[in-house]
Amino acid sequence: MSQSPSAEAAPSRATGVALAVVSAVTFSTLGLFAKLAYSQGMAPAQALAWRFSLAAAILWCVLLKQGGHRRPWRQYRSAMLLGAFGFAPQAGLFFVTVRFLDPGIASLLLYLYPAFVVGFWFLFFGRRPRREQLIALALSGAGCVLTLWTRGSYPLIGYLLGLSVAVSYAGYLVIGERVTVGIDPTFLTANLMTVSAVVYWSVTAVSGSFLLPSTPASIAGVVGIAVVGSVIPIVTLFASIRIIGSSDASLVSTIEPLFTVSLSALLLGERLTPLQLAGGALILLGVLLLNLRKRR
Repeated sequence: MSQSPSAEAAPSRATGVALAVVSAVTFSTLGLFAKLAYSQGMAPAQALAWRFSLAAAILWCVLLKQGGHRRPWRQYRSAMLLGAFGFAPQAGLFFVTVRFLDPGIASLLLYLYPAFVVGFWFLFFGRRPRREQLIALALSGAGCVLTLWTRGSYPLIGYLLGLSVAVSYAGYLVIGERVTVGIDPTFLTANLMTVSAVVYWSVTAVSGSFLLPSTPASIAGVVGIAVVGSVIPIVTLFASIRIIGSSDASLVSTIEPLFTVSLSALLLGERLTPLQLAGGALILLGVLLLNLRKRR
């Protein structure tokens, strides 16, 4: 007996949502590992260069072993262009933003990107947002504010940079969904990491600073941001986008601040406030609402 269309689609959507959750959870470790690398005297550009180099090496080893590098030139071109003009700039822009803003505020502004993703699809491609998307967007946005907002006075340039990170990340995801159709996520991520490594080693060469990770802390920091904070979340994010689209994947990813705050509380001894707990509940409610399926 054949299954109904909804029964066939349910496992695929569940897989897409699970991949987005894995991406968000592993992305949430990035700040902690970066902080560990910085504590050993590593500059942001150099930390990014090591991050992308190690990630690229791991992914190319996997691809070469499996034969996944045998791809048409157009796939290499699309992936490298997305890395050079999409991923690398927004990755560095966030590290610049935290020079002017506290990490909590910078992350809060970054998590405006799901709204921009939904908006870009509607404005440029005519994809109307679903009602549950709009409700989930409102809930997750309020949850991010409660979870990440901190008191303080910040310069206008910091806010502008923070908004530009959100806009550029949203554009990167929307364009990535369109230009990477049919491209294996591991192959795509390997190219993104390679191009980004070239960009940030160039920046490091211009700055004239070089630090070889040699202490256990610096090695752990570099390996952490490369493997846990880059390879796993980026591969799973693009795999999720292929299944549920960039709009829903970005909305599910708003659980990342919840895990960021929780890890800080667990590993750094920071205390969770009632507002942060309430914000986390709103984020989870938005994600659950987004994935409620209507019965036929």
